[in-house]
Amino acid sequence: METNNFALKKKALLSMAIAAVCNSAAHAESTEFEEVVVWGTKVSSSSESVYAEDMALKQADHMSDLLRDIPGVDVGGTHSVNQRINIRGMGETKLDIRLDGASQHANMFHHIGNLTLNPDIIKSADIQVGNNSVAQSGLGGGVYFETKDAMDLLRYDEDFGVRIYGGAASNKSEQASITLYGMLSDKVDALVYGHGVSRGNFEDGNGVETFGAEGDVYNVLAKVGFEPNDLHRFEISADMYRDEGDYSPRPDMSGSANETISQDLLLPTEYDRNTFVLSYELTGEAHKGKVSVYSSQTEVTRDESKITVRWPTDRLSENSATNRNLGANAKFESDLALGSFDNTLLYGVDYIDQNSTSEYGGNKFMDETAISRAIFLEDTLYITPSILVTAGVRFEDYERKATTGNKTFDDITWSLGSEWEATDNVTLFANTRSLFKGPELLETFIAYQDVAVLADDIKAETGQNTQGGVRFDKQVGDHYIGANLTIFKTTIEDYITEEYQRATQGYLIYNLGDMETKGAEVSATYGYKLFHSKLSYSQLENKDKTNGGPILDGNGRSADMGDSFALTLDYQSDSLDTQFGWTSILVLDEDNVVEGTPEKEGYDVHNLYAQWRPSSVEDLAVTFGIDNVFDELYISHASRTGYSRTTLAEDYEPGRNYKLSLAYQF
Repeated sequence: METNNFALKKKALLSMAIAAVCNSAAHAESTEFEEVVVWGTKVSSSSESVYAEDMALKQADHMSDLLRDIPGVDVGGTHSVNQRINIRGMGETKLDIRLDGASQHANMFHHIGNLTLNPDIIKSADIQVGNNSVAQSGLGGGVYFETKDAMDLLRYDEDFGVRIYGGAASNKSEQASITLYGMLSDKVDALVYGHGVSRGNFEDGNGVETFGAEGDVYNVLAKVGFEPNDLHRFEISADMYRDEGDYSPRPDMSGSANETISQDLLLPTEYDRNTFVLSYELTGEAHKGKVSVYSSQTEVTRDESKITVRWPTDRLSENSATNRNLGANAKFESDLALGSFDNTLLYGVDYIDQNSTSEYGGNKFMDETAISRAIFLEDTLYITPSILVTAGVRFEDYERKATTGNKTFDDITWSLGSEWEATDNVTLFANTRSLFKGPELLETFIAYQDVAVLADDIKAETGQNTQGGVRFDKQVGDHYIGANLTIFKTTIEDYITEEYQRATQGYLIYNLGDMETKGAEVSATYGYKLFHSKLSYSQLENKDKTNGGPILDGNGRSADMGDSFALTLDYQSDSLDTQFGWTSILVLDEDNVVEGTPEKEGYDVHNLYAQWRPSSVEDLAVTFGIDNVFDELYISHASRTGYSRTTLAEDYEPGRNYKLSLAYQF
């Protein structure tokens, strides 16, 4: 694998991008300073007051940069192949995660994550903390990512545009991108985007360099949209993501853990995704919705042929595993009047054909499929102008065709909720939603399907998510105050787990028992003119009601998260043409762990940023930031913690990181 050559190419691209930015800026005309940010990511969450943050200032190259300060949400992992979204203590396989409507559901490998997403091109991330609507699947909630298109970037009366970006960070990373977008006709628009990141082995808060993280990621996105009129839009997109490098065998562990377990072993690795989506969107006043048909394929390939340390003999070859989702979904919303009552009807269908295959040494090992079909209907009835009631029903059928045998599960789930606008500023809400999920396919990149056993009496997971709270927002002159309080309880009956059986050297998939998670999320925002602040708190506690103790993650550690606080301060200075910001995250020790094992240590981490958009060069943006200002040594509670065998395997986060980037859009 020519990783070094690829890195040199990326460095050359970075230099060209910065040079082009500086050269173009020198010839730009003077215009007034614009507060509107064209390039950025808006992150909104059901656990916060109504506010969408612009995340462009974070210069993100990992999903944790975008989502960690959302109450109830964390992202584990530090390696590029290990991005793991966690909502209320539940991992990706229990969440509904979509990219431009395409399901990203996968169960790839316990040492890597299931997501291959580039945060730079994300336009919006809509986070549903908890499953509260029959329109979504998953036990714990969902994240719906949308990528940018040409219509998002065109300004004023532009027909075409170009954006060039380059950035570097002191803790061993560089990135660059170029975006071309415009109108091909008065009804057709197009975008082509290319992005590359070159990473080295970062240092943690103690100055210890990690091992096996050096590699390169590149992403190419192409979109073409057709709008025959203001009501209809058709779009086709192709999104290709490539991650390659000589990586450590266990990217979810620290570099020192990998060196202890497997010495200086590095494995040539490729982790790729190809997503193709064809969509139609209706944007009428009374009727609106979207239909998507897609194929999303994720593949990991590792050359394990030259391993000399302890390793399964049947894996001493170049091996690959592929997860492919073919699917279609449609979701529409219609405003209807029934008698004297107004109604909003939400309805749709969802179909996912997940195929999981693997090859070892060029020989096909397994081929498994899980097909999910669902149809849903949810109605919001406006009883009075200030009181609404929502009720929904969903039928879901799950067909599992695996080496362990074929089995079908189905259920009818429902939702019921209400909102009361008690005053112009205060809204009370409550809702409950029944849950359903069939047993996962065994992880793709693991050669145990032929010796795995699906318990004869296995049942689908079912349960209930119930929550309630209050929202507050008020504008007083130039002052804005907003707040959100949510209290929740989620129960899961017949919780499914996998357990390695040493006697048979295989896996048993069975119902462990009943689980419960409860907690609260609080957020408050205050704004005054060009100053904005946000303070949030989330509290979580889970328990295994059948067997005692906490719910365990796949590594046998507690899946519970320490109580966390997040503070964001943001100020825009017109006189300096600069926006300044500070983010602090404080996580408390988590003592709800298996008896006799250490607590999950708490931490506090602080980031700052500043973006200069000179009024004399309208299209230039210079962004500076420092992540982990005080060089904290810490581990996210959603990352790998504890021991592997007798080795401390904790996945330490990067230490202090200075970041500088330049972007020019013309």
